[in-house]
Amino acid sequence: MRTSRLGTVLLALVVAPAVLVGCSSGGSSGGSEPPSAAPSTGAPSAATTATQDAAAAEAARKETFCTEVPGLLTGITADLQSLQAPEDARRVLGEAVDRIAAVEPPAGAEAEWERLVAAWTGMRDLLGEADLRNPEANAALAPRLQELQTELVDSGAAIDAYGKAHC
Repeated sequence: MRTSRLGTVLLALVVAPAVLVGCSSGGSSGGSEPPSAAPSTGAPSAATTATQDAAAAEAARKETFCTEVPGLLTGITADLQSLQAPEDARRVLGEAVDRIAAVEPPAGAEAEWERLVAAWTGMRDLLGEADLRNPEANAALAPRLQELQTELVDSGAAIDAYGKAHC
């Protein structure tokens, strides 16, 4: 099932920290009625057409999010898990952040998706500060790493909840 796969993938995304140690929020718009002084031509008004277009765009964004995000996250997880050299981690994580940041989530998932992107961006930036040749030198990064891990799990769980409810 698509939604349970989303949750599994999101929780698996927490593998990135291992590299450090081991190697439109759309408001709902009510229906608007045409002004009573305007004659009715039977054709949809510009406002109605715009509302329909916005609804169609939101539906397409939701469908894309629900169908493509699980595969995107699975691919990112596979890329991170297949790292052979610590030096590759920065590049792979940077590419992952770029791919995640390019996603346009539906309105109901925007805030949590932004949290997830921010957590991954923070992980990428933290990895940029890490000494990949000497993991012991990274002890000072541990508190930030723990915060980012927690945020990855929490935002990932929220995205999973969205997927279960809406996908």
